[in-house]
Amino acid sequence: MKFIAKTHEVSRNSTRVRAQIPLRLQAQDAGTQFSEECHTVVVNLEGCGVRLSRPLRAGSQVLLDQLPCGMQVKAKVANCVPLGAGAKFWLVGLALEVTGNIWCIHPTPADWGINSKPSASAVALPGKPNEWPYSVYSSRGEAHPGRK
Repeated sequence: MKFIAKTHEVSRNSTRVRAQIPLRLQAQDAGTQFSEECHTVVVNLEGCGVRLSRPLRAGSQVLLDQLPCGMQVKAKVANCVPLGAGAKFWLVGLALEVTGNIWCIHPTPADWGINSKPSASAVALPGKPNEWPYSVYSSRGEAHPGRK
């Protein structure tokens, strides 16, 4: 019997890029009124991580707008972890409803493809509370556009 480990790296489809991209995040769930201008911490074709001033519940629907390419996209909160003791800020992982280079990153990492066209995909939420998938990095490493 052959054992195959299932890790975040196995399920990741594209290289993460560290980038501070300004955007506005708005909660879309009934009964939750929240809107905040924020920046990404890390992005890829499937989603991003943002720093927010309040936690959001995993599975919550959000809308991202004021993106650099002028798009609006829906996303789902994949996870939310406090940043340090006292938690004045939270790191929120977002899974895009429609994947692609909505960030207008150029040049793109090789595995993003030449024409990273948006496409629908389902993204599974982490199985454990306070599990942050960006703590495990790909063997391909991270992309740092602008770094030589």
